[in-house]
Amino acid sequence: MKSKLEVLFAQQKEAQVELNGLYNVVIEQVEKPLLELALRAYNGNQVKTAQMLGINRNTLKKKIDNYKIRVKKLN
Repeated sequence: MKSKLEVLFAQQKEAQVELNGLYNVVIEQVEKPLLELALRAYNGNQVKTAQMLGINRNTLKKKIDNYKIRVKKLN
């Protein structure tokens, strides 16, 4: 991850372009796949997924809704 960010900063400096909102872009790029993989690991169980991530289940639900993640439960 660090090397990819270093490339991004080098490209930005070379192109002499301002980066705005980078924090949110990076967080979204990391957070959504993390949530998807964690939910898959716990078969869509939001309580267990939230515990594993160290966040409140309501926070997890809000993030699921924000990223429009489809939660699939396998029976």
